[in-house]
Amino acid sequence: MSDIEDILLAVADPEVSARFYANLLGSRPVMAGPDRVLFKLTSGRALGLLRRAGDRREVCEVDFPLECAEAVDQAHIDWWDRGARILTPPTDAAPVRSFVAGDPDGHRLRVYAVAA
Repeated sequence: MSDIEDILLAVADPEVSARFYANLLGSRPVMAGPDRVLFKLTSGRALGLLRRAGDRREVCEVDFPLECAEAVDQAHIDWWDRGARILTPPTDAAPVRSFVAGDPDGHRLRVYAVAA
């Protein structure tokens, strides 16, 4: 089996979520339509936002690994300034420093670094 390449999130409104992620990631989607939006990440993977069917709501967590604790703290400031809803401020749980933000659909976005 190969590595997982893409992250797909079910969202209520792909346009609203696309604006949120474009602002947060500082990039534009490579594809946008009424039911699906696709971002290409620097890792080469894709982040897909798909219109969810019906009222069923499932929450996922997406991890964003960074190189060091200072980068986590800087990302926290940057995401806060960009309007991200911070669920958990930067904390240390040896050997990891992380914070968690929420997107418009309640998906959890964990930014972390493992101490070297």
